[in-house]
Amino acid sequence: MRDIDKSTPIGFIGAGAVGGSIAVALHNAGYPVVATASRTHASAQSLADRIPGCVPYRSQQKLVDSVGIVFITTPDDAISDVCESLKIREGQGVAHCSGAASLDLLDAAAEQGALVGAFHPLQAFSSVDEGVQNIPGVTFGIESAPEMHDYLEQMAHDIGGNPIFLRPEDKVLYHLTGVLMGNLLAVLASVAASVWPKFDHTRDEGIRALTPMMGAVARNLDANGVPQGVAGPYPRGDVGTIRKHLDALKSHAPEFLLLYCELALAGLPFAVEKGSLSEELSAEIEDRHIVRS
Repeated sequence: MRDIDKSTPIGFIGAGAVGGSIAVALHNAGYPVVATASRTHASAQSLADRIPGCVPYRSQQKLVDSVGIVFITTPDDAISDVCESLKIREGQGVAHCSGAASLDLLDAAAEQGALVGAFHPLQAFSSVDEGVQNIPGVTFGIESAPEMHDYLEQMAHDIGGNPIFLRPEDKVLYHLTGVLMGNLLAVLASVAASVWPKFDHTRDEGIRALTPMMGAVARNLDANGVPQGVAGPYPRGDVGTIRKHLDALKSHAPEFLLLYCELALAGLPFAVEKGSLSEELSAEIEDRHIVRS
């Protein structure tokens, strides 16, 4: 098989939000995305309808036979099983988009002579349309066989991403940072909004009020980095406000008290590093958190 390059036909097994977003972004960047298959043919058809010339396949093997590179963008738990079910040509490219898993999931393809890689977008995806819009600026975590290294790096650049290269032992730590910032940030916003009914406003009002702050915080961190982007009553050493917060949580939302304390305490070292909080005052603030018994 000839070398893999930007003209090599690509197929996607798995037509959900992640796979669909990457497939459409690649098509928009000039890559030949020519085939798709999914757990349901309707899903494969839906993605193919977004990409001129893309064929929806009912058979995953027929898709593999028709392309030079296969992206397996199923849920993580299914990647290995899908890979093991396929007959791969020597020199064919096979990649997955899992953030936490290494190339081990593609061992069955590698044993058949495939060039394997992992190409993970560090972003939360809820739909294809939104995902395509959000890909520019996204970091892509790449692990690959040497022959796929340059190809995947250029692919990330071509769709507006920022490629970084990961060792197998890095993957879980890398992925959990994305979960903290993406999935658990959404949980944190939901928790904060859930306090609003305690003062006679709705959770939806809370979300509308609080989500603009998320954008402002992101812009501040992007512009100023850590620790300069860390702000609030803890970095300022505002012990009076902190005491009021703790008392209010104990009285009205005790279920969130531990979360508040742990997050605030985790931020104190950054405030000390920033120079806005002395080590002595940091220790005093920690003493205010004896509220868990």
